[in-house]
Amino acid sequence: MRTVAVLLGWMLGFAGMAAAGWVDLFNGRDLDGWDAQSKVDWQVRDGAIVATKGAVGLLTTRGVYQDYELEVEFRAPEGTNSGVFLSTPKEVSDPATECYELNIAPSSNPYPTGSLVGRLRHDGGEAPEWRRFRVKVESGRVEVWLNGAKVVDYKDRKPLAGGHIGLQFNQGRVEFRNIRVQKLGLP
Repeated sequence: MRTVAVLLGWMLGFAGMAAAGWVDLFNGRDLDGWDAQSKVDWQVRDGAIVATKGAVGLLTTRGVYQDYELEVEFRAPEGTNSGVFLSTPKEVSDPATECYELNIAPSSNPYPTGSLVGRLRHDGGEAPEWRRFRVKVESGRVEVWLNGAKVVDYKDRKPLAGGHIGLQFNQGRVEFRNIRVQKLGLP
C-alpha cells in the first residue's frame, strides 16, 4: 500500500512538473496581455474572448515567441472567417510569408479550418461547437492538431524568426478561450 502511495505521489509530482512550463495567455476575465491592432469589438464574455464586428485585424500577445507549443479553444459558427496567427508581426500584409496563419474558415474557403494560409490546405470547415487547436512551432516546422487529430505537418524552407501570437477577426462571430503557451528548448 505504501508503494502505491509513493508511486501515486511521484506521478502527481511529475504531472505538475510537466504542466509547470505552460503559461496561460488569457485569464478569462479581461484582455490583459493583449493588444488590438485594428478597431474590432474585442470583449470578454462568459470566460471567452469574443469578436463580432469591426475592421479586419489582430488581437496580439504582448510577448513574442519563437519555438513553442500553443493550445487554444475556439468556436466559429457558420459565416465566420478568422484565424490564429503564429510567429506574427502585429500587422500582416502577406500571411503566406510573414507569419503562419492557422485558418478558421468554411470548407468553401481556399484554406478551410486547420489550414496554413498560403502554405498547406486541410479539408476543414466551420462548426458551431467549441473545438481545440494544439500547435507546435519549432525551427520552421508547424504541426497542428484539431480536436486531437493531426491535420498539418509543414516544414518551412525559410523559417520565421518568431513573433507574436494573434487572434484574427475577419468576418462573423468568433470566440477563443483556454489559451496557453509553452516555450520549447532552453529557458
